[in-house]
Amino acid sequence: MDSTDPDARTCETLDEAAHASPLERLRLQNGVVTEYTPMARRLARRYRDRGVEADDLEQVARLGLVKAVRRFDPAHRSFAAYAVPTVLGELRRHFRDKAWAVRPTRSTQELQSAVNAARDALRTEQQHTPTDDEVAERLHVSRAEVREADAAHDAFAPQSLDRPSAVDGLPGHEHVGAEDPHLDAVERLQSVVPAVRSLPVEDRRLLELRFVDDLTQREIGERLGISQMQVSRRLSRAIDQVRDRMGDLDG
Repeated sequence: MDSTDPDARTCETLDEAAHASPLERLRLQNGVVTEYTPMARRLARRYRDRGVEADDLEQVARLGLVKAVRRFDPAHRSFAAYAVPTVLGELRRHFRDKAWAVRPTRSTQELQSAVNAARDALRTEQQHTPTDDEVAERLHVSRAEVREADAAHDAFAPQSLDRPSAVDGLPGHEHVGAEDPHLDAVERLQSVVPAVRSLPVEDRRLLELRFVDDLTQREIGERLGISQMQVSRRLSRAIDQVRDRMGDLDG
């Protein structure tokens, strides 16, 4: 090897590390990591502004560099040629597995990668930005699928709900959600529960049979061994007591 070539010197260093004691191997490998850290940072910068903090990207790139150093076989002859795809692979894997704010399906993720590759290839071939239809034709998918894959980019960094709308200038959260029509029912239920609990056990059982089990007054009478008229009177009395109790609670 040419000892004046930095890449050749790195190969020599890692070859020496492979035959060194554990402590010396670690020292030599750490030296290579330090030397190539600027390269890892440059690779990390390729993925900036995609919803992941720059510091996190550099950490991921450095992890890829450490893996490259530990796994490198000097027989490959070029450490840089081995390290670059290793670091890039670690960055892509981070985006694929951990950087989604809202995780799309695996098929959508794969289609997104294919769409990006097809768009780059068509741009090179045609010397202009390809349309969605051209990308769809290249991949033998529909235009809607191409647009769905493009939309998955927003899953990395969803737009803030405080961002003004282009339509009316209102923040996004003003357009999200609506008043639940069942909210009043929930509030009433919260008031009914303590009122029902204050009733005697027999009256609570009567209300349960009528309004939970949905039995008729005749069916309740048959189950309890009383007349339908008695059921009607007791139900009316229990309901009145619940209403009175709810009024006391409101006050």
